[in-house]
Amino acid sequence: MKKYLVIDIGGTYTKYAVMDESCRFYSKDKIETVKSDLESFIEMLVWIYESTEEVSGIAISSAGMIDSETGFMYNGGSLFIIKNINLVEILEHRCHVPVTVENDARCAGLAEVWKGALSECRNSIALIIGTAIGGAVVVDRKVLKGKNCMAGEFSYILTNGKEADDRDQIFAVNGGMPALIHLASDRLGISETELTGEMIFSRANCGEQEALACIRQYARTLAVQINNLQFIFDPEKIAIGGGVSEQPLLLQLIREELRSLSKVYPYPVPVAEITNCQFFNDSNLIGALYVHLRAQEEEIRPERVRELLDLVKNRREGEYLRALLLG
Repeated sequence: MKKYLVIDIGGTYTKYAVMDESCRFYSKDKIETVKSDLESFIEMLVWIYESTEEVSGIAISSAGMIDSETGFMYNGGSLFIIKNINLVEILEHRCHVPVTVENDARCAGLAEVWKGALSECRNSIALIIGTAIGGAVVVDRKVLKGKNCMAGEFSYILTNGKEADDRDQIFAVNGGMPALIHLASDRLGISETELTGEMIFSRANCGEQEALACIRQYARTLAVQINNLQFIFDPEKIAIGGGVSEQPLLLQLIREELRSLSKVYPYPVPVAEITNCQFFNDSNLIGALYVHLRAQEEEIRPERVRELLDLVKNRREGEYLRALLLG
């Protein structure tokens, strides 16, 4: 069975693993992400490849605005050294194996489509909660990318029409985990530097009402946008990802707020069905591998097409059929 090097480029660490087509992990490790300059960053990726056992390809997940069909990265999110480069071309030239790259939130969503919470859905959404809000809109089991490769970039949603020119009113700011930390810091009187999401949920689960009120307010902010996404795309299911999605209390409160919001309409309307993602720390790796395998399945190299056409042109139909069937 073929093995692949799968890399998840993060703002702090770059995780990498050797995996096969059945999603089995053979090895897994991480190193600190090189952010000093682009050349050193590329050398980091090449070093990972060269220090790994022989593989049939490289699958990459990264933050940023990415055209996965061409391998072009317009930016790398918080990795500001990445700007207008074709990472696939660079690495294929250096490593001599097929390379793919896809946005990390889309990878997380596709992991769920492939083997997780969205595996039985044709149309679905993944909403990934982290420092900001990422996601993927899935139509006919394929990620919707959009004209500018920005479909699913939920962080850019404006959440307040009256103060739309205020940066604090974008979904990245008031929907990401730092928003909950900030809210709890104010209400609990604890410095943001001393608070974590785990601490807030622990206090709420122990019955502390102020902590519970903070999470409910945060859940309502999420529920409003989930409600909007439900009516824009009408998906079968919306999967919530990111570390915070492991907290049952958050999903419980989001469901309660969604039911509450549905009462604003003058007649019964569908309420978004939400679930938590099944993959957490490995979601980006699993999704990146899925993108790579799909790309290899769909790829028809120009030289192979010419070879087959030459067989037909020269009336060597038997050889053509054998070549077509055997690949």
